[in-house]
Amino acid sequence: MLKRALYYVDNHKIEVVHTLFGKEKVLLNGKTVSKKISDAGVEHTFTIGENRYWVAQRDASYGDKLNRFEVRKNGSPISLVNILSQKSSNQMFAVVILCGLGSGFILGVIIYKLLWPTVSS
Repeated sequence: MLKRALYYVDNHKIEVVHTLFGKEKVLLNGKTVSKKISDAGVEHTFTIGENRYWVAQRDASYGDKLNRFEVRKNGSPISLVNILSQKSSNQMFAVVILCGLGSGFILGVIIYKLLWPTVSS
């Protein structure tokens, strides 16, 4: 399962995951509360106590991961931070570092071969 969003609301963990079979699930504290076929405009509804929550995917103009989903509590939008967007920035930093190290190694080998060519007898 691919996690698409992770939110914390009223001391509850809400996760939106995408399964291998093309379904989108909303998990509340690790338990499935809504499961639908992943499609544009799919809305998930569930309750926590007396509060009714609604989760839906926003259009692509909001960016890839930053605020991909809109969450509403009793019909009013609430502002939440997708925890996964913070993790993805750390992953991107690691990719940039690895690419820099790899290209530096290749450049070093090329310079070494240009300055000290092998001598054949």
